Amino acid sequence: MIRWDEPGYVVGFTTRTGGVSEGPYASLNLGRSTGDDVERVDENRRRACAELGVGATALTVNRQVHSTLVNRASAGVQGEQGDGLFSDEPRVPMLALSADCVPIALAARTGRRLAVLHAGWRGLAAGLVAAGAAAVRDGSGAELVAVVGPSAGPCCYEVGEEVSERFDPDLTSGGRLDLWSAAERLLGAAGVARVDRVDLCTICSPELFFSHRRDGRPRGVQGVIGYVA
Repeated sequence: MIRWDEPGYVVGFTTRTGGVSEGPYASLNLGRSTGDDVERVDENRRRACAELGVGATALTVNRQVHSTLVNRASAGVQGEQGDGLFSDEPRVPMLALSADCVPIALAARTGRRLAVLHAGWRGLAAGLVAAGAAAVRDGSGAELVAVVGPSAGPCCYEVGEEVSERFDPDLTSGGRLDLWSAAERLLGAAGVARVDRVDLCTICSPELFFSHRRDGRPRGVQGVIGYVA
């Protein structure tokens, strides 16, 4: 687990280690729709939540569709369409899944409001980051901070012109798009005061992460779990 240290919140980016799944899902697969045994996935989610000090019965997870929809988390609700979750309620854990897309956590420095996002290139280009920032800010002047988690890195993420042209030209070099910098830049444009980055590539770290680009299907997914403390 890779922790983000932000007072008032508990946020962690999971790796693929420490779970009970086997084969291409080994071992901490958090995705129930991957083809993995659902009971094993539920145990993995329980373990991940327990490591962050919260129960998994309240875990909220979207049905992710590469949208800009950010939903208010309701304890235990799973399968609502969207790619972001936000909450101001204490101890309601939210999970955004990823396997090369960018997992992001956004938090208000004043007040108690947190969002987690699943941001692929489509979501980044369409405005998911701005939607997440608006949900956390909630019309207030609260200062926001964020963290960009492990995803496909600029070392490995090859894209075509139809993708690279959706982003600033300097973000693509040698046919590879820098999703980390793209997310950081969009967070800054959305008024986020500080952006932390993990800068770990899911594609070239098979011992730590699942990767769709590297492995295709079947394979597991990791994610970011966060809640208001």
